[in-house]
Amino acid sequence: MTDTEKHDMAIGVVTSRKCPVCGHHEVGYEAPDGRFIPLRPGDRIAVFPQYPARAAPPGPLTSDETLVHTKEKDTRQWLPWVPEPLRSDPELCRRYGVFLNTGLAEGEMTPALYETAYRQKLQWLIEKEAYTPLSVLLDRFFVAPHLAAGNAEQAADAMWEELDEIRIPVTRVAAWLQDKSDAALLQMIYPGTADDLKGDRLGDDEVKEALEKLSLEEFLELL
Repeated sequence: MTDTEKHDMAIGVVTSRKCPVCGHHEVGYEAPDGRFIPLRPGDRIAVFPQYPARAAPPGPLTSDETLVHTKEKDTRQWLPWVPEPLRSDPELCRRYGVFLNTGLAEGEMTPALYETAYRQKLQWLIEKEAYTPLSVLLDRFFVAPHLAAGNAEQAADAMWEELDEIRIPVTRVAAWLQDKSDAALLQMIYPGTADDLKGDRLGDDEVKEALEKLSLEEFLELL
């Protein structure tokens, strides 16, 4: 008699939630009836493999600065945004650069809009990572593989809430947007110096290409 014949089987989808007691994320699975069942050490599981789908480009940001998902593969509607002083450094462009739709790109960048675009960038990078499991990357960089539970949006939200390293770029850009001061600029480029920003500045097409080629692993290495 096999193990599956000895034990009752429950089928669900692996996900995560905030613990109602302590507020931390816990991993479990959602049963067909909607119940969340936490996974504990020693629990038996069976895995049904899923093969990664072809990733879609990031969805457009709407005028109310909310996330929108799309399967549209034509990226001509997208324009990159990066703080202007950083355009001479390709590495900083990949770290801080985000995508906006053409309508929003013509307006003024705000801290709230940048945060939304940055978090969408993170979700997009997770969605298009087809080779290395997210849990492996999170274990390698943050020793936090449990944050990979759920879909790309849930994982991106968990990373944003739990990992200071993920939020730091947004904090630094928000500070720079407030006053465009030299001190705020130096915080963004740390441990670099102002001398590192004296090269030729990348155009929109070059920044866009760099962002489109960026992988999640490369992005995490830049943080």
